[in-house]
Amino acid sequence: MPRFAQVVAKSNLIQLDRVFDFVIPEQLADAIKIGQQVSFPFGRAKKPQHGFVVGLSDKSDYATSELEAITHPAQVLTPEIYSFARQIADRQCVAIGEILSAAVPDHMARTSIEDVASLGSAQPISLPFEIKPALSKKSAVLSAAKSFAIEGQSFGDWAYLLLQRASEQLAEGKSAILIVPDQKDIDELVGLAELVGLGPWVISYLPAAKKSDRFKSFHKVLNQSESLVIGTRSAIYAPVSNLGLIALYDDLDDSLREQGSPFTHARELAMMRAGKDLEVLLVAPYRSVEVQRLVEIGYLSDHDVIAPPVRISYTEPGVRFDESSFKLVRERLSAGPVLVLLPRKGSSAALYCQGCGERQRCSCGGMIWEPSENKAVCRICSKPHVKCNACQSVAFKRGRTGSTRTVSELGKVFPQVAISEATSEKTPSGLKSKNQIVVATPGAAPKVNPGYSALLILDCDIWLARQSLAAEQLAFRDWTGALELLASDGRAVLSGVDSQIGQAFAMQQHRQLAKAQLVELRSVGLPPAVRIATIETAPDQQQQVLEIARAAKAKVLNVDVANSKILISFGYQDAPEISKSLRAVALKSSARVQGGSKRRGLRVVMDDPDAL
Repeated sequence: MPRFAQVVAKSNLIQLDRVFDFVIPEQLADAIKIGQQVSFPFGRAKKPQHGFVVGLSDKSDYATSELEAITHPAQVLTPEIYSFARQIADRQCVAIGEILSAAVPDHMARTSIEDVASLGSAQPISLPFEIKPALSKKSAVLSAAKSFAIEGQSFGDWAYLLLQRASEQLAEGKSAILIVPDQKDIDELVGLAELVGLGPWVISYLPAAKKSDRFKSFHKVLNQSESLVIGTRSAIYAPVSNLGLIALYDDLDDSLREQGSPFTHARELAMMRAGKDLEVLLVAPYRSVEVQRLVEIGYLSDHDVIAPPVRISYTEPGVRFDESSFKLVRERLSAGPVLVLLPRKGSSAALYCQGCGERQRCSCGGMIWEPSENKAVCRICSKPHVKCNACQSVAFKRGRTGSTRTVSELGKVFPQVAISEATSEKTPSGLKSKNQIVVATPGAAPKVNPGYSALLILDCDIWLARQSLAAEQLAFRDWTGALELLASDGRAVLSGVDSQIGQAFAMQQHRQLAKAQLVELRSVGLPPAVRIATIETAPDQQQQVLEIARAAKAKVLNVDVANSKILISFGYQDAPEISKSLRAVALKSSARVQGGSKRRGLRVVMDDPDAL
């Protein structure tokens, strides 16, 4: 009978990222198991600390304190998830307790755990299109941004592909994890799974689920022999049995990246958890530079969805609504609803003073915009704006047109046509089968059956002028997402782009663009050709950190002495040594005071999304 338990703390403090030994009290000796969550005393704290049992032994040179209690008899931390969490913590230079807090939900004593019934065996489903060449164990698929109907409902080609691969795993007695950006994508996958007979295996990891629902889903996955887990980025931690496949759709979506610590991206986590043995499938109707790099280094094989292409044309920069755009809308209104896509909501994206010409800003520093006609507010604090701060004029000029004003403008041109607006705040209902225009921002357009008859993409220069190294890719992501909503005979016009971009999009040259961008990023040493990290430290440790970074072959990009920040870049092969060296410094660092509040002595942000 074991007398001692090795425990890892469920804490974000990197100083507590180690295994602690505790004495197992007699009353717990028969019940304790590896993977259980336990409580234990720690230091002078009055409240007990929580953690997970990761080992049991008969000997210990350090144990002096006893465990207090077993939180729940279930073995909630599986060996696979523990090993996975350890990898992530080491890679991102954070405490393993921070990862385990995201991976294992808090115990809820009053929430009942459902019994799991036997599901039998699943049958593989077929695809309504071809994949060339045949998929391998690690695959990147450039989808066709096309939808295919089943029982009167349309679903994207990506949804069919993810479920087809998942059904093959289920038929072999293995589980699958399918990761998508948001609730709308989860609903699409779950809806298709129900239609093709995979519904009984589906367990959803919803992005805004209540704690009790997350607790139930976690334990259902834990107890089910084969599962089809569908969810957002947190689904990567699902404790499935016999995992065979991890698939991810739309890897450029921001929601797949943790915006706070540990700043992980679901794409990288999928590859880490899959290792060498599991199948990985990355699908998107565009090609990100990150995926292109993985293809070029041989980690992923490259594949295409073979389907009839969408008819796409483009117009040169000039008038916002040119003759060909109007012609497309007029011709297609009788065939079905028309979708007009543009990048900004509201009446006007910016306001300018009619007197001095200054762009209007709020006292808090935020830009002034017009969410609806004759209503000027700050984008940050929503404070009303009534006069120019420079010259006190109350007369303003509008900037670029948003979705609300576009609805008004189209209403004057097409007086007999129903026009609706779709944004993150507005969801149109009761759409007509013809003589209907939907003006939408990216990701907000509702699905219609059998699809929109035409797509008009406006203000393309705003997409391409986005302050991001990936502006072009992000624009293509939004545009291809809208293409998927078209009917089989739908047509699209890209309005106001130069011939280079217009031709590349019309001919779906996503790989060529990604290759060219990757070459450019390699030449200047920027991600994803390299990795980066921001290091925040006390002034007296700055030189030590710089020496450690340089010794580990990192390149120092910037030293911000005033804010005690260092920005470094490094190759993927050097990342483990850099993380290990910085972790050693962080373990010995005392808390520092910045801006009147205590901060970590050394804070490392790996792959900092805001650094560049």
